[in-house]
Amino acid sequence: MIDVKHADGWVVTGHHQDVLTYVAPDEPSGQDNLAVGMCGRSKRHRDGTQLHIVHVEDRRGSAGPA
Repeated sequence: MIDVKHADGWVVTGHHQDVLTYVAPDEPSGQDNLAVGMCGRSKRHRDGTQLHIVHVEDRRGSAGPA
């Protein structure tokens, strides 16, 4: 877990160093490391299993502006 310096909350790390999950102060059931970590892990799991695509932009083959 990483303390955020210029905002309230925490950043929870995982197995991959480039994947970080922000946890706001009102999200976990407690302020201890375990509660914050479990909240972050739960959010990361939801992101991986309940994906909802909101936008796709595909410019392949685009010749650009005419």
